[in-house]
Amino acid sequence: MSRIISSAATADASRVVAAALAENSRATTTSTGSMILAPPFVLDYLAAHEVAHLAEMNHGPRFWKLVERAVPRHREARAWLRQHGANLHRYGA
Repeated sequence: MSRIISSAATADASRVVAAALAENSRATTTSTGSMILAPPFVLDYLAAHEVAHLAEMNHGPRFWKLVERAVPRHREARAWLRQHGANLHRYGA
């Protein structure tokens, strides 16, 4: 998992997540191209969040430990999304 996450930090995060999710037929996700306008640390969080679902299909304590290990700034990223996330959808419409 860490190889996928580190790739997401330097490459197109949406492609990395799509490739990881394609390996797991139970997992699906919807994303919007406007999310690419978010800061890199937020994209890292989004990728880590989706990839963590490959191991934990819920938002329990083990899930959040995986996310935190991959992206230590995950709380900051979640706060950024709460504050600015809705505005990103305006660009994708």
